Parts: sequence; C-alpha cells; structure tokens
Amino acid sequence: MKICYIYIMSNIKKTKKSASGTKNQKLLFEIELLAAILFSFLNLSFNADISLLALPIALIFTGITLYFSWFVMLNKKDSSKCFCVLKLTQYLPYVLFLTFILRRAGKKGTSFIYDLITVILWCIIFVSSIIISHKMNDKRIKDFTANWPKPKSKYEKPQGGARIAFEIVDWIDALVQAIFIVLLVQIFILQLYAIPSESMVPTFLIKDRVAVSKIDCGPKFPLTDVGLPDMRKYKRGDTIVLRNPHYSLDRKSEVKTVISQLIYMLTFMKVNTNKDENGELKADPLVKRICGEPGEQLVMQDGVLYTRTVKSDDFVANQMDAKYATWDLTGIDKSLLSKVETYPLSDISFDLNKSNYKDVLSSASENYQSMLDLEEERRNYDLNMAALQAKEIVRQFNSLAYKSNLLGDFSQDSLFEFDLFAHAADITNRLMNQNGGKEWFERFMTSWIDAKDQPFDMYAQSNFKLNVMTKITFGNLVLRYAQIFRDGKAGDLAYQEKDSIIQTNLKKAELLNKYIQSWLDSRNMPLFPANDENGNPQYIPKDCYFMMGDNRFNSLDLRHANDYSLKNLTPFDDLSVQYYSIIQPQYINKKYIIGKPVFRFWPTYRMARVR
Repeated sequence: MKICYIYIMSNIKKTKKSASGTKNQKLLFEIELLAAILFSFLNLSFNADISLLALPIALIFTGITLYFSWFVMLNKKDSSKCFCVLKLTQYLPYVLFLTFILRRAGKKGTSFIYDLITVILWCIIFVSSIIISHKMNDKRIKDFTANWPKPKSKYEKPQGGARIAFEIVDWIDALVQAIFIVLLVQIFILQLYAIPSESMVPTFLIKDRVAVSKIDCGPKFPLTDVGLPDMRKYKRGDTIVLRNPHYSLDRKSEVKTVISQLIYMLTFMKVNTNKDENGELKADPLVKRICGEPGEQLVMQDGVLYTRTVKSDDFVANQMDAKYATWDLTGIDKSLLSKVETYPLSDISFDLNKSNYKDVLSSASENYQSMLDLEEERRNYDLNMAALQAKEIVRQFNSLAYKSNLLGDFSQDSLFEFDLFAHAADITNRLMNQNGGKEWFERFMTSWIDAKDQPFDMYAQSNFKLNVMTKITFGNLVLRYAQIFRDGKAGDLAYQEKDSIIQTNLKKAELLNKYIQSWLDSRNMPLFPANDENGNPQYIPKDCYFMMGDNRFNSLDLRHANDYSLKNLTPFDDLSVQYYSIIQPQYINKKYIIGKPVFRFWPTYRMARVR
C-alpha cells in the first residue's frame, strides 16, 4: 500500500509539474506574441514613403511566428516544429527592430511617448525571445517537450547531401545573428572604433583601434530620444566620441546615417554609404577632447587657452589644456615620430619611403620657431611707432608718384593679403599712374590709426597688430618699387630680384602670409561665446561642451566651420587686410556625445587605457 501511495503521489506531482510547465511555456509565448502584435500595429504609417513598409513586414513576420509557435507547436504539441519556432523567435526582435527604424525613416517622425511605448514593447519581445531561446535550446528541448506526445531529445541534423546545405545555412544563421547582436552592442554598450585621422596625435595615431564605452553616455534607440540616461559626468580633459557638427544633424541626415550603419553591418562591413553630398565618406563620428565646460567663456591666443567664469572677470591660462595640446609634433615621443604621416608645419611632405624623414622634421621645427618669433614680434609691436612709419611711407610715396595721371581711376578690389604681396609691383605701377592712386594708398595705410588706442581683448588686439604689420610690409614694398620705377628700372626684373630691400620685405611677407593663412585659425580663437552687443560676457550653456583635437594644427574641430570664407583680419579697420578664414567656434549639447574611449587595444605595442 505504501509503495502504491508513493507511486500515485509521484505521478500527481509530475502531472502538476507538467501542467505548470505547459502554462509557463504558453505564458512566455503569450507575452512575446501579444507584445509583437501591438508593436506591429504601432508601425502603421500614413505617409507615402519608406515608412509604409514597416507595418506589412512586421505583421507578416509576427503572423508567421504566431502561427507556428501558438497554433501548431503549442496547441498541437507538435515537437517537429520546435526548431522552426526557435529560429522564428530568435529573429523576431531583430526583424521588428528593423521595422522600428523603417517606420521612423520616412519624412515624418513620431512623438516621444509613441516611441517610448514602442521601445518598451520591443524590450519585452527581446527579453522574452532570450528566455524562450534558452528554454528551447539543444540542451533543454527534452525538458521543454517532456510531456508532449512525441518528446524531442535533441535537434537532429540532416544526413547525406542535405547535411552540407544545412551546415552552410547554419553558419549564415549564426553570422547574421552575430551581426545583429554586435549592432545592438554597438548602439547601447560598447563600440570598436578605428581612428581615421591624426587630429589626436600623440594620444591616437591613424588606424589605432579603441574600445568606446557607450552605456553610460545615454545611448538612444535609432532616430528617437528614447534610451538610457546619461550617467557620465564630463569634465575638461576627457576624450570623447561625438557626432560631427560640421554635417547637418537634422532628421533627414540622421535617417541616412542610421540606414548606412545598418547596410554597413549587414554587408559585413563591405558597403559604406555614409557619404556627403560630394560622394566622400563622412568624417563622422569624431574623437576629440573636452576643452571648455558649461559656465565658461574661452579665448585662445598664441596657443594658450584662457578661461573665465561668471565669478571672475579675468581670463586665466588653463593648465589642463596645456597638458594635452600638441603644437610642435617634433617634440613628441621619439618612438612615434616616424609613425606620424603628416607634419602640418613642414613645407615638404614625406616621399613614398619616408627617406626624407629628417628633412621633414627639420622644416617643421624651423617653421615652429619662426612662428614663435613672429608671435613675439607681434606682442612687442609698437602701434604708435607703426603710425609714424605709415605716415612716412605715404609722404615718401607721394613725392615719387607721377603728377599727371592719365590711365583712368584707381581701383583695388582685392584686399586679400596674398594678392597684395604677390602683385605689389603691379599695384605700385597703378598707384603711381592712375587718378586717385595716392589718395587710396594714404587711406589704406592710415585707416587703422584712429582705432589703435581702443581697449581690445587679447585676440582682437593680436589680429589688429597683424593687420598693421601686413600693411607696413606692403607699404615698404610699394615704396621701394616706386623708387625703382622712378629710377627707370620698371622692367628690369633681374635688378628687382637682387634688391635687398625688396627681398627682405618679401621674406617678411611670406612669413606673414604663412601665419595668417595657415596658422592663425589653428593657433588662436576669438572670445567664445562672443560677448553680446553691449559687451557683456556670454558663457557656454548648461549641458554643453567645447572640444578640440590634441594635434591642434591638424584638427578640424569645434573651432572651425566646414568651409573657408574671405574675412577682414580686424573689424576695427575699414580697409582691413583680408584672409580666408575657417574660424567659427561652436559648442555642442552632450546629447551628441555618443561614447568615451576607454581602451586602446591595437596595435598591441600601444595597448593602454585611454586617459
């Protein structure tokens, strides 16, 4: 009797356990499928664009999964469909993730609440899929189907010729699933990033591979503002990965970026459609260093970044920035010198084998010192003495210019500093011979004098002095050419090329041109944010940051615009010398920060934690 009792009770427990297991199985599928159905209908779109594809794709795949999992496998307890249901369940969150993007890839997006509900449903589907896949894997399928009419002990692979096709499909399946997993990891957790440029030398070199942490930087679902909260506290000196603000970050461009990332992953990184309007691959995202924080106003002069806050009227040189800023690449670690591909300050480039390595470094070093010497000269430049010099140049020129002006009225449209120096002889000839030449030259040489005693900030004063130095050099050239022309040697180019005064001023003009056109906008930055119209300081807003690359002469960063434009060297001179400028500082909101490099893992000899 006791044995019979134990046997009966054991069967009752197994029956209860079986019933409980069946209920749990159905509950998991009910949760997943109900969430999938609701998610699918939320893909409804009324716009005649690509978003129309989202609903039918979601409904078709959800319907197939519903049919095989619920109506065939669970209700009929048909274990022959387990493998099919397993694969459908595994792919369901990935397919619906693609429809999520398609729905938002049209002309019009969706509201935050709409996105939030959809994301919650997708997360339920994703978690349910993981649990179901775990319960139905090869090791547990026996327990999953234990009380079915035909329990399944394992998933059997076909034999013979069909085995080859099965193995191929199985490898493709594993690869595609891996791609989707990697895609999700890259969006929300960790992304591997290849350094594309030398803007962060010596911290990073081209082709360095770094791991970028994203999970604490507020990753978002593609094309939405729904995601994890930004838990990282950013500070000056942090290296970060950010969206490139030089490209449009509007909805249309974001759609193109997300779709290009999907294509890039699904084609095994063979097809990259993330290109600009000229067909060039976008430099997006960027790796830069935080140099300006909320509540600060910045200015950079002669390579030194100065900061002030609302609590202080005085700018103070920022020591943290000086620690990372690299101006002279020839001074970096010797083991890295040969690995740098471009030395911006050098007048020559590497040949194919870098056999001119020492010449490149020598040129870069010489130019760096010439730059420092010019900056020192500018800092000590006496504007009062320059005013006297300008007036004397005008007086002497007026005594040399011809009295009878027979060649029409004088006109000088270009004040671009290179044009002034390059065509100084021709301009001098016209100044001497055309009506109004003397008057224009006098205005040009002295138009700055009334403004010389204004209370400039350090950047404005620097550019004002550069403008005067350029004018004085140009004036000296004009005066010397006028003397030569008066001596009847206007056509004697050999004589002019040997003239020491002309050559001295041309050499000075060459250095000024190099500094103004090539180095000025990398070496200096105006007050940022700019003062308001009443001269009151403005500051970087809350949650916004300013970034620069470490390699300051080779970094297109938040100091710069995307294109050059012709600008006056100073706004305090009506006839200012002009140059092609790219300076246009901006800050970005932290929502455009997409990650922080945490570890450099390739090449192995440079493996290190990113500081």
